[in-house]
Amino acid sequence: MQLDLDIKEIESDEFMTFKAGVKPNYVKIEEALIEIGGRGIPGAKFKKLALEKAGWKYGKLISYGAHPDTAADAFNKVRPILLATQKEDEILAQLDGDGAETQH
Repeated sequence: MQLDLDIKEIESDEFMTFKAGVKPNYVKIEEALIEIGGRGIPGAKFKKLALEKAGWKYGKLISYGAHPDTAADAFNKVRPILLATQKEDEILAQLDGDGAETQH
């Protein structure tokens, strides 16, 4: 699967509005994280871990729309890292704050 990395900055209102035929940017990030994490259960676990490290502190039963500012902040922390690398360990290291030396 080719990752869709044409990802714009996430706005809070993106979690509450939908446009027919337009994939929200946060969905592109979720799909990329799941793909990088190995699809299926491993991919979902990687996505969850990456978003937690980025600041999403709510469980899987809480929608992004319930806390849109927190969700936007978390996705916008992941976005530039994802655009720079598609390696699990580098993504997590940068989200931990110790991966600044990752080559682009």
